[in-house]
Amino acid sequence: MKKLVKILIVFAVVAIAYLSLPYHVQMGLKHNFADVDDYKLFKSNVIHKSTHPEEWKISETYNKNKPSNELLNFFDERKTCAFLVIKNNKIVYERYAEDYNKETISGSFSMAKTVTALLIGKMIELGKIHSLEDDVKKYVPELTQIPSGKLTIKDVITMSADIDWDESYWNIFSLTAESYYGNDLDALMGKLKLRPDNQQGKLFEYQSCCTQILGYIIKNVSGKSLAECANEYLWTPLGAESDALWSTDKKGMEKSFCCINATARDFARLGQMVLQHGRWDSTQVIDAAYITQMTTPASYLKDERGNTCDWYGYQTWIINYKNESIPYFRGILGQFIFVLPKENAVIVRLGKKIKKDSEDPHYQNNDIRNYIEAGLQVLNSKLN
Repeated sequence: MKKLVKILIVFAVVAIAYLSLPYHVQMGLKHNFADVDDYKLFKSNVIHKSTHPEEWKISETYNKNKPSNELLNFFDERKTCAFLVIKNNKIVYERYAEDYNKETISGSFSMAKTVTALLIGKMIELGKIHSLEDDVKKYVPELTQIPSGKLTIKDVITMSADIDWDESYWNIFSLTAESYYGNDLDALMGKLKLRPDNQQGKLFEYQSCCTQILGYIIKNVSGKSLAECANEYLWTPLGAESDALWSTDKKGMEKSFCCINATARDFARLGQMVLQHGRWDSTQVIDAAYITQMTTPASYLKDERGNTCDWYGYQTWIINYKNESIPYFRGILGQFIFVLPKENAVIVRLGKKIKKDSEDPHYQNNDIRNYIEAGLQVLNSKLN
């Protein structure tokens, strides 16, 4: 009986300690690490499908050529859910696994950052943002601890804001964990501070809070939710076939740094639009000049190791592979949309696992190159 009492006391103490923890820490302990189906854990706003959905055209060589068996085995090792290759605006290859299909939505994680940047471009085009050189405090009064005149939109969009923020995905007490698992993004904005070394606009450092600030700019200048903006300015003109979900906090503010959940085919539309310099069919969806700026490296920046930033533009990654500059959207578990101008092609990969190389000076690794190579093997077949 004494042993049972001791066990009950220990259980009660643990329970009380757990319940006294902040909400995001409880969520982090409960769910351990991010998963592609995390949208089921959070509230969300719907990005409604287009009122005039447009089916992708299917190439006459559809699935007649495939990547090597070695690369297909690599796909399985990395738990690839979807792999899609589009050339000349037609699907030439499509592969699903892990119980996914063309109608399954999956998490984008940080691919949402590039979508957020697209919406910033639209706000500039509509005259709701005057310039990327504008002070962020002009648009985001929620940043109560950041002084006016210290931080521009351009600093934020190029990840050179130098905010006191540690992009830690393993520390459940970090602000990163709070942004993902927490339920009050207004409160998080009120915690952000600049570092005292004044490296704004000089030092590249990947910080998800930068994209959340961009999300607040979009919401505040448009008077709409980010999901409503994505529907009006992206999903509708792109002819999206399926509803998507954008995860939110308890107040309905989207987590703009992550958490758009959509099908591989609809994600591909974003890449196709970027490939076509902002156009879809006869519609100029996003200004062509802005697309060029987005996909051009912010080479005036250095990272903490002194490397010239030739891998990042406006919330958009860039890789040079086989003498081709390839812009791409990127998520933490290997979510990718690659835009290949020379091939007039788009590659989409969604999945559950990626191997990282923290020592890579360009923040890239062999996993990324393997997915591009797999797409090129499909594209370079004599059948295409």
